[in-house]
Amino acid sequence: MGIDVGTNTTAPRLLMERVGLTLDEAGFSTSLYFIFRTAGCLLGAFILRHLSTRRFLAVSVACMLVAMAGLLVSNVHYVIYACIALIGFGNSNVFSIIFAHALTAVPEKKNEVSGLMIMGLFGGTIFPLFMGLASDAIGQRGAVAVMAVGVLYLIFYTLKLRR
Repeated sequence: MGIDVGTNTTAPRLLMERVGLTLDEAGFSTSLYFIFRTAGCLLGAFILRHLSTRRFLAVSVACMLVAMAGLLVSNVHYVIYACIALIGFGNSNVFSIIFAHALTAVPEKKNEVSGLMIMGLFGGTIFPLFMGLASDAIGQRGAVAVMAVGVLYLIFYTLKLRR
């Protein structure tokens, strides 16, 4: 959730800071994110019929990792837009895959797991705080770096998933 909220708040500011777009022009980035997030959700239903959840999660996280790297280094508007789209697509199924995995790992404690996963949504409120502190200190690259930490955690989580 932190990456989701973070992308929505950072994408327009990133385009304004790096490319010099106005807020109205940069605001399209939020729509672009949600277009690709929605497409990712729809395609995920079909892709998961052919890939294991672990492999699909790995592909999704790889999309986000490439996007974060691009956002850290690029000052070209179409590259930034492509990275935002990749984050939307990559992030679209992460929560549902992790939630399903958590429920199947301990089915006898499904209520507790559900409660903990919903509490995990709290991360969506913590990330922006740290992103704001980082962006105040070093600009929007700081906010992207905080989101990249979240992606690195997802890489670690994906590697720890049982096959």
